[in-house]
Amino acid sequence: MSHAVSPELARPPDLSIHYILPTLGPTPTPVPIVLTLATLLVYGRKIFPSQHASRNTTLIIITIAVAGAVARATPSLNALSTAGVSVVVLSCLTFITSVLTIGVVYLDTRLSTRFTATWPQITFFPALWATLWFGVSFVSPVGRLSAWSPSDGGLGGFYGWMMPYVGPVGNDWVVAAWAVVLSEAVGAWYIGEGEDETPLIAHTAPATGQTSRKLTRKSSSLLFTALLVILAVPSLLLSNFPLSVVVGPQLTPLSVGCVLPPYRRYQHHTLTLQDYIKESARLTSTAKFLLWPEGAVTFNSEIELTEGLAQVRKVVPTGSVVGVSFEENFGDPTSGISGSRRTGIALVTNTSDSPEPVYYKRHLVPIAESFSLSRSQAPPNITTIHLRSPKDMNKTAWVPDGPPYTRPIPVTASICLDFADPAPFAELDSRPALIMAPARTWDIAVGHAMWQQASQRAGELGTMVLWCDGGDGGVSGVAGGGFHDFMQVGLGSWVKTVGVSYPFDERQTVYARAGDLVFLLIWLLVFGSPIWDHIHFGTFNPEGARKVYNFFRGRKSSPPAPEGNLVDL
Repeated sequence: MSHAVSPELARPPDLSIHYILPTLGPTPTPVPIVLTLATLLVYGRKIFPSQHASRNTTLIIITIAVAGAVARATPSLNALSTAGVSVVVLSCLTFITSVLTIGVVYLDTRLSTRFTATWPQITFFPALWATLWFGVSFVSPVGRLSAWSPSDGGLGGFYGWMMPYVGPVGNDWVVAAWAVVLSEAVGAWYIGEGEDETPLIAHTAPATGQTSRKLTRKSSSLLFTALLVILAVPSLLLSNFPLSVVVGPQLTPLSVGCVLPPYRRYQHHTLTLQDYIKESARLTSTAKFLLWPEGAVTFNSEIELTEGLAQVRKVVPTGSVVGVSFEENFGDPTSGISGSRRTGIALVTNTSDSPEPVYYKRHLVPIAESFSLSRSQAPPNITTIHLRSPKDMNKTAWVPDGPPYTRPIPVTASICLDFADPAPFAELDSRPALIMAPARTWDIAVGHAMWQQASQRAGELGTMVLWCDGGDGGVSGVAGGGFHDFMQVGLGSWVKTVGVSYPFDERQTVYARAGDLVFLLIWLLVFGSPIWDHIHFGTFNPEGARKVYNFFRGRKSSPPAPEGNLVDL
């Protein structure tokens, strides 16, 4: 049955400021995203075919773009030295995001109706939505920060257990799937869609004379809802708590810390190499792994870098590691231009005269860094740190298997905006136990957003991230391994002990090994719909449930069958 489009429904949707701003802010939350998408899906079916489709679509795009600019105005104005340039860049990015969002809703409205079955009509938008932001995250200079996607595991963490298997794609799919479920419920109740679901042509099976009942739209929606509820159940059964920090035969306590010297101790805001060395020396007695914030010191040449790291090595005790993040002036080997700068991190120990493999930042902040720094193409590597037994523990109890009586800890590194990439560690062949992650953000909202990205990467890889943000209002802490909240905001060094399983399982998660294959799953869910047509589903209603109940109750109370030529199993 066709429904006439009333003037009220043909108007642009009233996108409430209460949930559209949280959707478009630096740290979007799942419920506002679901509400916003559900609103767009409901009204999109009425607006796009209407007489004033172009005008209404333009108004929606402008509304979303303006709301996005307002939601991100405060952190964006301080991103660049000139506020005017910040406003222009922000406006362009939010407009592009708005166009992409409405474009996906439009494609769903136009293309989903081409499917003859209702199941692919229901599942098409979540697959399209997840594919969009996966592609955008690889093209966008700010990666996942531009996506309408929560970073907390989706809908209060009920789907956090899925991260090691499906990564951010699954997160986007879940949010869009709930938006579809909500829009179907609202559409059927308020607008009146789905009132007549009787097929115009009955499909009759000639062999049996029985009618083959395909899934109705209501049944597909209920089945989809049941699937989402089932996917949320494991989060209620699986525990995700930090490991104990008491040393044992199957557990290694790992003391980690951030070197964030406070102003009151050194009495100047521009900290020097010696300031960081003194602060590190003060902490090495309590922490095995220390990390400096992004670009903590500047070296004007490769020789100066080597000399500076040699000074750091003198204060590093045996079995400890200091992650030194720096900016370095160097000669570009590809262009031959001297005076280029890049941001890197070196893991310094006293067991070698040269630092462990240095990692250089691969993703630069647009304009603020992209014009002044050079980006690297080299992926991160894993280096193994060998921990000796604690002073109060015998080495044979520490490693009963024999020499060299050390426990290996695989470590890697990445820097700040690299974590906004959906797969910054795709080149690794094994799982690291710890990722050293220096950062420097300019606003607490940006710092919190980057912390969420680091936390999600930790969940996807099944590891922990030591996040040290030396920016104004930056947040720092340990993400992953059961830890969800940051330690502190702003400067001030700290140390925390975490637990690592021994021997450490270096096998990668499913997402780390084959993350891209998740697309096959979500699109198979759409185009594998002919499978459902071979299953005779009844209409999901209370009457059907009553019949099932009465059937089993009747079997329970029925008299035993008469004995005959039966085989007793």
